[in-house]
Amino acid sequence: MRRSGRYKRKTGTAGLINEYGDDMQPGDIVHSARTTAPVGYLIANGAAVSRATYGNLFAALGTAYGAGDGATTFNLPDLRGEFIRGADQGRGVDAGRVAGSSQLDAFQGHTFSLPLGADSLGGSGVQNYRPIASANTSGAPISDGVNGAPRTATETRPRNVALLPLIKY
Repeated sequence: MRRSGRYKRKTGTAGLINEYGDDMQPGDIVHSARTTAPVGYLIANGAAVSRATYGNLFAALGTAYGAGDGATTFNLPDLRGEFIRGADQGRGVDAGRVAGSSQLDAFQGHTFSLPLGADSLGGSGVQNYRPIASANTSGAPISDGVNGAPRTATETRPRNVALLPLIKY
């Protein structure tokens, strides 16, 4: 029988475990295939929630994700539609970033050099090409004949699956 929202002492430690046997702490994030939050979790959707009702979570997060109304509420992290990136913590890969900060999407700058001129360069192993009007010509992506039709969208993204972001309170 389930005991929703009840906790018991974890044998040999000072921690608490819930009826599912986990020892998640307030502020811990998980992703779930569920469509609703289970007992003990909130959807990490940026909502302003009560500092009193979720006191343990407020103690863990403070106002790092928003001060809410500045007195009785604070904001949850908003992880909807976001890719998670580990905080740099001094590694130097993403220097200056701290837990809770966010970035807009970006695509690293690059250029392509396209030859202008003759119809064929000739010679062994050299591709033929046709003259183009401008080095700034663009168009729809085309298949290379091997890897299928290119997928295009309004963003650059890896293959992914959407899960419900949850935060322990």
